[in-house]
Amino acid sequence: MLALTQDVKTLALGIVFGCFGLPALCADRNPVDIVRQSIINYQKDWLASLDYTYTERDVTKDSSGRPKTTEVSQVTVIDGTPYSRVIAKNGKPLSAEEARREDQKYKKALGERDNETPEERAHRVQKYRNQWKFLSEIPAAFNIKLLGNETIAGRPNYVFDLTPREGYTPTTKYGRIFPSVHGKLWIDEEDLRWTRAECDVIDTISMGWILARVGEGAKITIQQVRVDGDHWMPKELDINGSAKILLVKNRNLDETVSYTDYKRVRSSTAPTNAKNQ
Repeated sequence: MLALTQDVKTLALGIVFGCFGLPALCADRNPVDIVRQSIINYQKDWLASLDYTYTERDVTKDSSGRPKTTEVSQVTVIDGTPYSRVIAKNGKPLSAEEARREDQKYKKALGERDNETPEERAHRVQKYRNQWKFLSEIPAAFNIKLLGNETIAGRPNYVFDLTPREGYTPTTKYGRIFPSVHGKLWIDEEDLRWTRAECDVIDTISMGWILARVGEGAKITIQQVRVDGDHWMPKELDINGSAKILLVKNRNLDETVSYTDYKRVRSSTAPTNAKNQ
């Protein structure tokens, strides 16, 4: 991704979910059970994404909202974790020099994987797979009002309003962001997957070793799409607001990341050497 660090991407994708609600609008389904199952399903889809290649298009915008920079990457899997390779910038193919640098980075990544010990590889893969474990804290982190039902792309969704639960004590790195956000969440009624989520930062969020802070008033929206009969994957991530990097440099956040062209390349998430995918 051109401008977002992995910490910011994980933050943005993760701070938009939770559940506690009113059973009358959920028929015979308990709202807490709905969100817990949706978390399990999200984590399953997260692992299943290792069976796919896809294209990531990252657009940063200027102060007027017009596209400033665009970077397109092809995401594949190398030995159990994704690898993102830039294939175009600002609507044009890479120059010969840019392509050479991307090829060097790819060969370096392959070499690093080849030289890993089994223990190092297991640690790398497990670290990736554990990124979303903090979502399990959601039912304890939020009070959620079930607003009703809404149809999105022809499919019925539950709609929830999320507010931080007073007295909640985070137990994970990213769980610490939950008291600082307010959100709205759409859950597909049939598949119990997140269709859309909107998040407003209501208190400054500090994150990461780079000491970045996302300011109050920032807004994050994520949309997901059903890519086959089994899984839902991210479709678009929008971030708008302000951040302070190293607690010194102020930076506007106005970025849209879209995900397209999902293609299944494996039938399961079993470990594999996927260097030629």
